[in-house]
Amino acid sequence: MRGQWRNTLTMSAKDVGVNRRSTILMLTLTILIGAILRVYDIGTESVWNDEVSGIFLSTKDITKIIKYAGPTQSNPPLYFIILHYWIGLFGMSEGATRSLSAIFGIISILLIYQVGVLLFNTRVGLLSSFLSSISIFHIHYSQEARGYSLLLLLSLLSYLFFIKILEEDKKGDYLYYFITNTVLGYTHFYGLIIIASQVFFFVFFWGKYRLKRIKFLITLAGIIIALLPLALILRKRMKWLVKAGFWITEPDFLSIIYTLKTFSGDGLGSPILLLMFLILLLIGFVSFTKLGGKWVWKSPLKSLKNFTIAIKFNSIEKQLLLVMWLSFSIIIPFIESKFMTPIYLTRYMIGASPAFLLLVAKGMSTITKKKILYSTLIFVILLSGLGLRDYYVNFVHPQWREVVSFVKIHCREESDVAIISPSVDQISFDYYYKGELKRVGMNHHLSGIEEISNFVNDASREKVRIWLIFTQDIRRINLFGPYCCVMPRPNREELSRKNTELVGYLMNRYGNKAIQLDKQFFRIQVLLLNLSTP
Repeated sequence: MRGQWRNTLTMSAKDVGVNRRSTILMLTLTILIGAILRVYDIGTESVWNDEVSGIFLSTKDITKIIKYAGPTQSNPPLYFIILHYWIGLFGMSEGATRSLSAIFGIISILLIYQVGVLLFNTRVGLLSSFLSSISIFHIHYSQEARGYSLLLLLSLLSYLFFIKILEEDKKGDYLYYFITNTVLGYTHFYGLIIIASQVFFFVFFWGKYRLKRIKFLITLAGIIIALLPLALILRKRMKWLVKAGFWITEPDFLSIIYTLKTFSGDGLGSPILLLMFLILLLIGFVSFTKLGGKWVWKSPLKSLKNFTIAIKFNSIEKQLLLVMWLSFSIIIPFIESKFMTPIYLTRYMIGASPAFLLLVAKGMSTITKKKILYSTLIFVILLSGLGLRDYYVNFVHPQWREVVSFVKIHCREESDVAIISPSVDQISFDYYYKGELKRVGMNHHLSGIEEISNFVNDASREKVRIWLIFTQDIRRINLFGPYCCVMPRPNREELSRKNTELVGYLMNRYGNKAIQLDKQFFRIQVLLLNLSTP
């Protein structure tokens, strides 16, 4: 790595022959594009269960947020504390709560540029920031009221200061590294894997950083001490998860391909985009030098015989840093999921996705011919554009806002009851419905006609009509199918069977004539049954 630290913008522009004004202009345009994509339609879709539970938790006082973040969210409390104050300023609407994530996502575009410049040069920084700006993965979680966008930002910031520590020996960098990693640990438990990858890299090159060992180890010890209360916050929840199991399904090797595909993009062109990115990633490890020969189009075979190219590896240490950053966040959860409790979920790995984009950008930066480079960028834009179109045109979250509006128009609060299946989805209905309609969640553990009958009788006592509202999970059948952020639940088949049993019971008991309304929304079906129909 470089031995001296210089201003990243000025230095890198000199390295690649790009003037400072052009660099600032291109970076500004890139951030502007990313900002527009992250703000556009941000409040259009309904909030879903995870968002709602986090928003409701964030409305409580700070002591309760710290107390209940682990048991209810299986995560540290920092994001919810920040959201608490954000809601106090801007309210609880979809756009207001999600705009916090959008800000984190926009800042991340600048940070990935800075990391790219520190490791390589301005060209890599600009290319990686552009790839991040149009990344559907990054855009989606910049439009969701959850902590994933903050996890992305802090992971980048953590590696930014880690690289500075490797480059220099400034006390300030150690302090910033300590603060960033402490905050990272209190944001998401996957942040601990990001820190582990840095420690492994430092130990791997232990001999090279002899003069920095003591300072780094002291800083690391400080981080561990600062994160000790985290064990108390999550201890009970982690014990329960190890014993009872997480809702996440056990991954297979195709899950890793799915993760890399998600890092690349999504949509109809995603298989090609993934293949293209993997090729560029591999190209980034080598450099090609023409040693001799002249190409003659009329004699291609003779030209090949006289044409010689030297291939050599370059920037191996820097590339290895990115590989460790990327692989740790994939391999460790995969092994944990195989031998202990499944925790492998692609959205949790968003903090490692910049490493993948930086490796791709490094490969792209080796393309010296402008026509080829521009053609590659246009191809990436077109393929990403297909996924972006699907993302903005199609629904991603269940239409709870539309469902509640429909129910409000047609319900009679004094004589109706709403049965919501599964019961965990009632929180989303309650987020939008503020009336007096009786709501009852159906426990998916109900078994047999007798239990269902008793449940319906209790719920509909002294009521004339039943609103039956049940959600339908969407499972990605094709690994390379259209964009869908909804992951399958492990009890998906059981849930579908319970809903079928409930509808079947009501139809057998009251008949098809009892159905007054039957409306299908995205991932939600609504039935209105009149119990007094002869």
